[in-house]
Parts: sequence; C-alpha cells; structure tokens
Amino acid sequence: MASIENSTELKVEHLLHSVKQLSPVELDEFTRKLTEWQQRREVAISEGVDPDTTDAEIVAFIRKNSQLPEKENRRYWQLRRKREDEILSDTELSEYQELIRQLEIMNVKRLEALVVLVQRWGKPVREIMAELGLLISHFDEPQFPEEVT
Repeated sequence: MASIENSTELKVEHLLHSVKQLSPVELDEFTRKLTEWQQRREVAISEGVDPDTTDAEIVAFIRKNSQLPEKENRRYWQLRRKREDEILSDTELSEYQELIRQLEIMNVKRLEALVVLVQRWGKPVREIMAELGLLISHFDEPQFPEEVT
C-alpha cells in the first residue's frame, strides 16, 4: 500500500513541479480548465435519480447513464485497445483513467435507478434490463459507424 501512496505522491509532485514552470498566462489557462473540469465532475457526481419520478424518466436516466457520449465512448475503446497492447503514453493513460472514472460514476447512478425499478416492478435487475434493451456488459466493444473526416 505504501508503494501506491508513494507513487501518487510522486505524480502529484511531478505535476506541481510542471505547473510551477508555467507562465502567468499559461497558469491562468490551466487554472480555468482545471476549474471547469472540477465543476463538470461535481455535477456528474451530484446528479442523481429522483425516486419519486415517473418510470419513463427513470428509464431515460438509466439510458443516459448506460454509456459515455459517442465521442468519449469511441475514445475509451481506442485507448482500451492500446492499453491491451501496452502502448499507452502517460497522457493517454491519464485520459483512459479519467474515462474509467466517468464510467464508474455512471454505473453507480444507473444501478441506483435500476434499484428503484426493481422495487417498483418486483422483477430482477437482469429481467428489467432485458425488457428495456439495456446494455448489460461494458466488456464487448460496440460497432461504431465510420467517422467522416
């Protein structure tokens, strides 16, 4: 466990050292982007399901939290394939880890909403997900439409 903490400390120190090298203009830009990211993350975490809402609204909430938006989902799968081939750069690894954190937050929200439906409908989660045509596993890579450049 100590090695994980030391590794994290080294990363934080490395980041801090890099931030200290920024010009005032770059520091302002970095601070602005960091603040925006923190605000988006807080909104994503705090936005939960209202158990008193309609079934249709809960289903919409579940669908919204079933996968990342297309652009981010596509990027997640690109990075996941590269990770499996062990060719991620440090920047890509950080991006991949952030996408995983987003997926984890979405999974918790989705499961909380599914619990509401399980209680209302008196059916198992898998049966509800099958009825609604919801993705059960994030392990199978989706088929993306070809990108137009």
